[in-house]
Amino acid sequence: MTPSPAPAAKSNQAAAQHLPKARDVLRGRRAELAERLVRIQRDRQRQEQPLSADFSEQATERENDEVLDRLAEATGLELRQVSHALDHLDAGLYGICEICGEEIAAPRLAALPDATTCQDCANERKPAGHGRA
Repeated sequence: MTPSPAPAAKSNQAAAQHLPKARDVLRGRRAELAERLVRIQRDRQRQEQPLSADFSEQATERENDEVLDRLAEATGLELRQVSHALDHLDAGLYGICEICGEEIAAPRLAALPDATTCQDCANERKPAGHGRA
């Protein structure tokens, strides 16, 4: 959801100070996550080591596949969030909550450079015990 034009035009001074650093951090994180996803997919496809001939070993390896699937899902989700934050930054909206249009607190941006929502909106959006917003 895009904030209304008036709030989006606000200047978040704290975010503006940290734009170059935020851009570097987000780009670095995106590259790191993309590489992690490639490694997970390579492991999942057994490109470096095929399934063992031993049945009990195969069972263990297949259990590991489930872990790799969950890691790939979590990594992909985080990669999409980082890319979304970069899009938000490139659009000149970094530091502005995409839901309510208010400034995102500097401590939140420092802790979560990929945050595109303020703490209040993130709390309202997130079901208990699930991920970050």
